[in-house]
Amino acid sequence: MSKILITNYRGFDIEFDTDYEKFQCIITEERAKESNSFFAIKGFIDDYKKNNQDFKPFWIESMPNSYRNKGKLKVIGIRKDGRFVAESKDGKKEQISDYDISNYMIVKPENESILSELSTLKNEIEQREYEDKLKIKEIISKLNIVSLKDFKLSL
Repeated sequence: MSKILITNYRGFDIEFDTDYEKFQCIITEERAKESNSFFAIKGFIDDYKKNNQDFKPFWIESMPNSYRNKGKLKVIGIRKDGRFVAESKDGKKEQISDYDISNYMIVKPENESILSELSTLKNEIEQREYEDKLKIKEIISKLNIVSLKDFKLSL
């Protein structure tokens, strides 16, 4: 009996038995499946994971340097395709794509004071930038400007 490892799907090996020409997966000694269909084996694994997975929700928040700023989200599940399902404070559910997972971090109590300090610093910088822009506008308003367009019209 020769078996060829096809893939490791969601933590379980899917093999092809060349003697019987069937795909098979052994989850436990009591839980195994053979089938002519590769997708049937994947479905068997998905069903097993769905029924036996002990998922505990957790909180995430946007990374400090991320363009995303949705506040804190509660991750309430993982879809079969591996995407996280999150819920906002107002109960709105959304999927977090593989593209976006690097824009979020796990909420940790030890980060709270550091994030607060960072927020204060960002606000101070924004205030200074606003004040600098006002100063620039004030200085520009003192210029005696005659645009080329105005000059041409006066000819």
